[in-house]
Amino acid sequence: MEASAPTANHIQPEPPEWQPRAIWVGGRLLCGAISFFFASFLFAYFYLRALDLSHKWTIGVVQPDGGIGLAVAALFLFSAVIYRLAARRPAGDSMAAGMIAVLMGVAAVVLQFVEYTVLDFGASQGGYAAVFFGWTATYAIVALMGLYWIEVQVASLWRVRREGKMRETEVPTSESALLLAGIEASSFYWAFFVAIGVLAYILLYLVA
Repeated sequence: MEASAPTANHIQPEPPEWQPRAIWVGGRLLCGAISFFFASFLFAYFYLRALDLSHKWTIGVVQPDGGIGLAVAALFLFSAVIYRLAARRPAGDSMAAGMIAVLMGVAAVVLQFVEYTVLDFGASQGGYAAVFFGWTATYAIVALMGLYWIEVQVASLWRVRREGKMRETEVPTSESALLLAGIEASSFYWAFFVAIGVLAYILLYLVA
């Protein structure tokens, strides 16, 4: 692990709690960034639906598969709940939950793209269809980034279990503290990200 600041005998090292705190703050900042990103789809949804001057919110029969949509939302939700609950326990207890979260998340992404193959409408069939395809496809792709973060934590825990020891770091913080901070931050972000997906499911499948 690379040091976050230059080290030398004449330079006072940073406090050991700074690195875990930086990871904690970084996870929350990422939640803020992702909120602004998906707010564009939320704005498009309400704007196009409210300002439907040409009466083209939907063109023809536009009805997504409710069963697949529910399955996708459920897989994401269960993965977030399992991983977030495990994050509150010692780091070693989070590896299995992280693996389950990754597998369920990947299954949800695959199922989302499978849904596109059975839909009988396209993105050009009105404002709703455009928002549906844009929001769900982007959400599935961005989900892979969050799953990669979780996978990194799982791989780190697996490596520690395989070697049976923690490695030395180039910062005053122990690897154990960094792992715990990474698991907490990634689980918080993933729970927040999945909450956005639940909102999307409600609007795109139930309200629309």
